[in-house]
Amino acid sequence: MKFNMRMRLLGGLAAAALSLFALSGCTFISDPVSQMRVPQLPADKASLMAAINSSLKALDGTLTRPANDDNSSIFTEDLDQDGVMETLVFYQNKNEAVVNHGMILEKQGDTWVKKLTFDGVGNNLDSVDLKDVTGDGKLNIIAGYSRGEEKGMVVYSYSGGVLEEILTKPYTKYIIDDLNEDGIADITVVYFKRNEFATIATYQYNDSFQVLDQLDDLDPYFNSYYNIVSGKVAANKEGIVLDSAVDSHSAYTTVVVMENNKLRVAIPGNDLTFKDRKIVSEDIDSDGIIEIGMLVPPKGWEYFDPETIPYFNSYYKWDGKDGLTFSTQLYNDPLDRFTINFAPEWQERVTVDTKSVQNKSLKFIMTDTGETVAEVTFFSPAEWDNAKNTGWKLLGRDLDKMIGYRGGLEQNTIGGGDGRIQSSIERKGINE
Repeated sequence: MKFNMRMRLLGGLAAAALSLFALSGCTFISDPVSQMRVPQLPADKASLMAAINSSLKALDGTLTRPANDDNSSIFTEDLDQDGVMETLVFYQNKNEAVVNHGMILEKQGDTWVKKLTFDGVGNNLDSVDLKDVTGDGKLNIIAGYSRGEEKGMVVYSYSGGVLEEILTKPYTKYIIDDLNEDGIADITVVYFKRNEFATIATYQYNDSFQVLDQLDDLDPYFNSYYNIVSGKVAANKEGIVLDSAVDSHSAYTTVVVMENNKLRVAIPGNDLTFKDRKIVSEDIDSDGIIEIGMLVPPKGWEYFDPETIPYFNSYYKWDGKDGLTFSTQLYNDPLDRFTINFAPEWQERVTVDTKSVQNKSLKFIMTDTGETVAEVTFFSPAEWDNAKNTGWKLLGRDLDKMIGYRGGLEQNTIGGGDGRIQSSIERKGINE
């Protein structure tokens, strides 16, 4: 049986012919240690690799892995829970009109046998997820393909020995979650084209995929989404957080939730979440709730030239209504070379001495006492030779500079232990 795959966003891509054979479901293997989780024994692994390589040679294909995963190119699992293992791989054949292909092999005794191949679309394989999104206990294959900036996702289902394509959508980002929190997985598709449209649609399976709800009036006048993440946006609320790049520097964040099967913009992308630098929304304090990052000038720097301000990254949680509440604060170097995570006792009590200069010397002080709690200084090699034995710790090297740090000074205002506050500092992207 063959069918055409029509995807508006993939424009000129050829329709994909899909060969359908008997098989059974899959699970995603992402950890490099367990990449070949099944089979377990070296002999079984060798047998599987031999079968894959033999099939690829006959197909003149090259094994490929999805761009969203650095480790997995082989996905092995009991697809339909019938006790028989299957392996899914993707490969490319540059000599064919259709570049992307998938292949399923089945474990038969001590050997692996190719069961089917199928055609994908586009020039690249962007993503592969193996999850049950139909509620039948079997794992679906969700594949994202692309050609240039155009992307299309396909949901495949196995049933009765037949491979079917049950959902095909253009997308910018797809999210597998349970937004309406009914215990059944749903797929939310974010689709954006600059200055034309920005839509969000949530689909759930009931004999076929049905649209639960769709937002099609979002503002499309920004450059791109640089981060989209789903999860808890409040203690008992699932949602989607979208970070939008307005231009090459500034950004804003939008929060979308679903209530009574209706999508709702809980926090619009406006002045409330506008920032002059791109900050990724994430669960920064590891409490299971996604925080929105904002750029905040340290106390005393409000009227300085914005180009000279050593901004703090302050993170906020949605308050469940129409506002944000403070969560945590840190200093992230503008060139992403290091991060200082302030201790809980320092939150909103630390500023930067106004005599500090970016890329030269930063002095972090307490707002109430003026006491220095941490310093970062950029040294020449000769300066570092004189400083390294005077309490400075080497963060790393950046071009011809040595970046030094010292901190954790005693605070009389903090009780417990020896009264010493230790700041956590993280090296990021520094050549040591």
